[in-house]
Amino acid sequence: MASKEHASHIKVPNTLGQHLGLNIAWITEQQFACYAFGNEKRDSVLKQPPAAVDINLVGADFIFEEPTIRSMLTESSRVFYRLQRLRYGVAETSAKPIDYVKISQQYRTILRKALQTMNHQIDELSDDDPSQEMYRNLISLFYSIECTWHLLEFLVIDSNSSGAIVSSLLEWIRFHFPKSERAATDMLQSGRELDKQEDYWPVVKGLILQGQTTIARALLRVHTSSETHCFQVAEQLLQSMPIYSVYSGLSVHRYKTQWQCWCDNVRTLITAGNFAAEPKLEELLRLVSGEQKAWTEQLRSSTCWYEHFPGYLLYTDSSCKYYQLGQYANDWIAQFLTNQRAAPNDAQSGERQLKFLDKLVLSVMENNLVSVLQQVQLFPDNRWFAVHIVDLLYHAGLLEMSAADEEDNTSPSKQSRGGDVSDGKLVRESLLFDFGSLLMSRNTFWQVGMDYLEFSSTEGLAAREILLARVPFESERQADRIVIAARKNQYPDVAAEVCRVMTKRNIAHKNYSRALDWATRSRDRAYVRDVANIFLEYYCNHGELLCENQMPHLGSKLFLSSRLVFLEAYYNFRKCYREQLYAKAAELLIRLMDSKIMPSYFWPCLMADAIPLLEFNEPVIPSKETYTILEHLEMDLVPMLEKKRSAKRDNMKTEKVDQMEADVTGDEDHDESALIPKFSSNLLNNCTEDLIKILRLVCARNLARALIIENTASES
Repeated sequence: MASKEHASHIKVPNTLGQHLGLNIAWITEQQFACYAFGNEKRDSVLKQPPAAVDINLVGADFIFEEPTIRSMLTESSRVFYRLQRLRYGVAETSAKPIDYVKISQQYRTILRKALQTMNHQIDELSDDDPSQEMYRNLISLFYSIECTWHLLEFLVIDSNSSGAIVSSLLEWIRFHFPKSERAATDMLQSGRELDKQEDYWPVVKGLILQGQTTIARALLRVHTSSETHCFQVAEQLLQSMPIYSVYSGLSVHRYKTQWQCWCDNVRTLITAGNFAAEPKLEELLRLVSGEQKAWTEQLRSSTCWYEHFPGYLLYTDSSCKYYQLGQYANDWIAQFLTNQRAAPNDAQSGERQLKFLDKLVLSVMENNLVSVLQQVQLFPDNRWFAVHIVDLLYHAGLLEMSAADEEDNTSPSKQSRGGDVSDGKLVRESLLFDFGSLLMSRNTFWQVGMDYLEFSSTEGLAAREILLARVPFESERQADRIVIAARKNQYPDVAAEVCRVMTKRNIAHKNYSRALDWATRSRDRAYVRDVANIFLEYYCNHGELLCENQMPHLGSKLFLSSRLVFLEAYYNFRKCYREQLYAKAAELLIRLMDSKIMPSYFWPCLMADAIPLLEFNEPVIPSKETYTILEHLEMDLVPMLEKKRSAKRDNMKTEKVDQMEADVTGDEDHDESALIPKFSSNLLNNCTEDLIKILRLVCARNLARALIIENTASES
């Protein structure tokens, strides 16, 4: 989808759409929906509407699932985040100017590392492995990205690009077309008589075309005829060739005068026939002297228009500036296309249009940043390249022009920046928003996506909270990460919702300890109350305390719910009772009865706990507290019994009606659990009347003993 040469047909499995046509609706810039009824005559074709219409979602492949690309994304996100902190003054570093070229090199180092890793992986795969095609596509993609990034680095990002750029172009082309240099290295390591090899002269010519005259001279010196007159003259000419440098102290005019004199000398020697005995050597000198015909011949063997372009600039105008590069590039492309069309016998003569990367390289050389930004977004890399290069250009101040720059834009150095983007900030924010949203839609990349959205627009900051709430999680570790991120970014609602979900999951799995922990972390009073009720109801049903070791560690979380405060106090009562601290246990029990936070269903259990404390020969509950127990017995437990009797009578009436209906319909099924009380497994709850009688009896006994002891003590 990056360009026409990368376009492909997509088969949509939509049966109804085959008859009625397909229609599409864009969801995002990376995804659209396909559905039937694309034909305007659907009403006449379809007699009745279908029961269902399929909708197919079509989108770009998500490439970051591949381990190597995932590692590249992680490392590049760190560089991105560090740049934002430096740019906005968050990082704790000295106030040094940001070196954007160094940051760009860090990005490219990550790219090259990923390319190297994928090349090694291809070598390890078998020939019939289907993964080979995927890796080849990824290598081709990121090679093009690295090639473009490298060019942007020294032409646009580097502030010294207004000077001579030919040396940087030569370095760029050597890196991306290293075949000649590698072959020369192997030859020089192998020994003498290299000219006997078939690829000797092609390698030497390839070095000359890339401006590597030093290595070419080294190969010429090991030629078997290197001691002859023509080779000696060629060595002297190549050694004395003028090289332009902005740091040499030589003016451009003086350099061009020296270069012209040197070229005239070379042409004179060629015309005089000094190199007629060595036609290959003569061809090299024609190229070095910038002869147009010799360079035109090389255009036919080049794989792309810019392969030999830097070498041509070196031998024709090595003092070329950036603002002149666009004109030179267009003239060279015109020759390239003309030459290719003039070769009818060439197998590739039918493919004369510039490819996607060719056009992108031309836009960079023309300094047409608007076109560059449009094209980099067409790479099928999920906008990775566009996001990072636009962000880097924006922070370097290369996407916007100030008012002063717009008023004074007449000098060549100003005109060289004529491709600035007036709304660069909006472009950057839009790319960051889309890229961050895409990453947050994936389970394993949401943390990286949050970093990108953090530095996007205001909408991006708001989207972080919404998208974070939608991140799916399966384990407690994943939920912990989401909660930590939500608390760190002050999204309490998101953290609370995650904790609520985990509370429900743990309750469903009967992991009540973790359920209580997640409920308290949610800080939701209702959820804390419900979990505490589960603990109390479980005790009512089974007479067993859950998670006793967890209660002493709740700390201030107790005060999230009054029910949790009651639960903790009841645990303390049980603890004192087990430790035989009966007086303290009795005191805690009376406090619990007098408190207003006890649930009504817990009265039978609490009253039953008072029975053994009331049966001591030496009373541990004084008369006043005994009266308190009797008061709660009559005011709370007896009304509960009456309410239970009333409910039982209503249930019996309902049972008779249901039985009559069952007899009429012949249905013998009957739900026996419908009448089982909520706490039926607790014997004390099943015998509430007996419990009341026992309580009245033990209270009377304890009251008699307590009054005798208290009155005797007062009289003495």
